[in-house]
Amino acid sequence: MKILSLGLDKSILDKNSSLAKRTVEYGNLVEKYTVIVPSSEYKTVDLSEQVNAIGSGDINKAIALFKIYKTAKSLLAKEKLVHEKHQGYDIITVQDQYYLALVGLLLAKKFKIGLEIQIHGFEKYSGLRKLIVKFVIPKANAVRTVSQRLKKRLAGEFGVEEDRITVVPVYSYVGCRMSDVGHKSDGKFIFLTVGRLVPVKNIEMQINALANIVKKYSNVELWIVGEGEEKEKLLNLCYALRVTRYAKFLGWQSHVDEFYGKADAFLLTSHSEGWGLAVVEAARCGLPIIMTNVGCAGELIVDSESGIVIPAGDQEKLEENMVKLIEDKELRSKLGENARQAVLKLPSIAETLNLYKKSWENALKFRK
Repeated sequence: MKILSLGLDKSILDKNSSLAKRTVEYGNLVEKYTVIVPSSEYKTVDLSEQVNAIGSGDINKAIALFKIYKTAKSLLAKEKLVHEKHQGYDIITVQDQYYLALVGLLLAKKFKIGLEIQIHGFEKYSGLRKLIVKFVIPKANAVRTVSQRLKKRLAGEFGVEEDRITVVPVYSYVGCRMSDVGHKSDGKFIFLTVGRLVPVKNIEMQINALANIVKKYSNVELWIVGEGEEKEKLLNLCYALRVTRYAKFLGWQSHVDEFYGKADAFLLTSHSEGWGLAVVEAARCGLPIIMTNVGCAGELIVDSESGIVIPAGDQEKLEENMVKLIEDKELRSKLGENARQAVLKLPSIAETLNLYKKSWENALKFRK
């Protein structure tokens, strides 16, 4: 089986990146695995004997899509010519359900190969993007998604046949020493959040909650790990609420396990999530978690069992449960350990890779 993958994350062009290393594992499952991503210049990087990554040569969104299409089309045509008696690439897998998925559909139809679309969530689902999704998803031969919540939506809203959908929770490679979690000598109680600083993550609600909580608990801090377009807005909010000494913006970090190990509790307050990898990472490290009812809530994090689940946008509930965790050490211990045990029941890396392969086989099986 030969796989052509269309993606958006150019970090794969760095052999030492975590994405490149993960992709090598995918490539071990098949005869050949090629990834095309946007980049500032055209380049090819061999990641292993089976895996290579190609930078299409432009990062302007519109031009990049054209370059990806052109590069993929040329590659598919060349493979088909070389393998006249046998199909070249068997499957196109697309790491986006919007414009890139449309490119994937056009190529799959032209070269009569299978199409797999990966669905990690529906952020920015409006306007032209919404029209594209409604057009493309029902035409995919296979859909790989990250949660049962999304599977139900794909079947109900988009009419995707359930046997074409493979659910593969995002695997977490993060690990930390349990003896380090929450053990600090400075007496601070650390709430941690990890993610892009963008509107959908609703970090603003965490800062507003912090402003009320520190009036009573002066030893509390909120550590914010990540970068994004809302950083300046969030910094200004901290100044306005006079919580700059309590809210720590730590930027993007390559070794997030260190921060999970130093924290006492984890917060996720998104309006929407596909799965929520940071929640899995926090759970793997045995942190008690407060999260909104999105993504893996109800599957991995069950309210009052392996964490605390609150309605999206409910600041009052957030504050109420932050106080509970501050005051109740036994509750923290129970929720953290139950979250860690829940993660252990998720598919292993070997099982995750087998599920990827199953979805690719579906793309071939249901190819028209």
